[in-house]
This record gives sequence, structure tokens and C-alpha cells, in this order.
Amino acid sequence: MIIKLPMAQRSKKDHIVACALPLFLANGYKGTSIDLVVKESAVSKPTVYNHFPDKEALILAVMKQWAATHKPKIPAAKDLPGLDLLIDGQWLTRETVGLYALVIGEGRRFPQARKVFWEQFDQRWRQLFIMTFMRADPQVEMYIDQQLMNRLKQL
Repeated sequence: MIIKLPMAQRSKKDHIVACALPLFLANGYKGTSIDLVVKESAVSKPTVYNHFPDKEALILAVMKQWAATHKPKIPAAKDLPGLDLLIDGQWLTRETVGLYALVIGEGRRFPQARKVFWEQFDQRWRQLFIMTFMRADPQVEMYIDQQLMNRLKQL
């Protein structure tokens, strides 16, 4: 006899973090209030403050969770078409470009979360690109910077 256990529900803290990410992307840091997070996550304001003493702690949790789930994966192809596929399909997604814009534009308001983004996301991707594609194109670092700038201009 096989007994099926119900899937574990994510914690309220994880739920709040998941609901806050699209709000930060859509409204920016300054434009995302705790009241907006309360409304979007359908939890009480004391519940939010129980997990996050302030908005900076909330965006720090958002960045940590996001960076942990968006680690670079070593590509099979190590040529320039492989680089373009990696950039378009995994690195510079719409959500990622939105986070770059948020961190560049308002990062001074949340220095710890900004540091998490640069160290746990951006630097890891850049290291992967350089280690994997430097032989195919010695200018790979300039190339990826240009790709990021082009996407930021499209916002």
C-alpha cells in the first residue's frame, strides 16, 4: 500500500518573498510599500513584520532567494552561438534585466540586497562567461556588457 503525503506548502515567509518580487520589479523599491506587499500576499501586516522588520530586510530576502534559484549552468556549446543562446535563454531574461535596472537605479537604498545581487548573481555569471568563452572571443567581457546595456535600453 502506497501512502501519498501532501506536498509541503511553502512557508508564509517564502510566500511573502515570492509575492514581493513582481512588486519590486513593477514599482521599484521606493514604490513598493509594505501595505502593497500585504495586499498582494493576502497576509496580515503583523505577519509581514513578524518575518521582515522593514522593507530593506524584505528585499534582501527576495534577492537571496532569487539569486539562489538563478545560478549559472555550464553550457554544452562553448562557441559564440552558444554564448548568445546562454545570454538570451538563461542570463538576460526579462526578469533578470528588470532586477539589473532595479539594482542599478535604486540599489543605494538597499545596500545589502544590492551586494547579494552583484556577488551571488552577476559575478558568478561573468565568471562563467569568461571561463567558458574567452577562447572563442577574447573580448567576451565587453560583449556581455554590451548585451546587458542593449537590453536595459529597451526597458
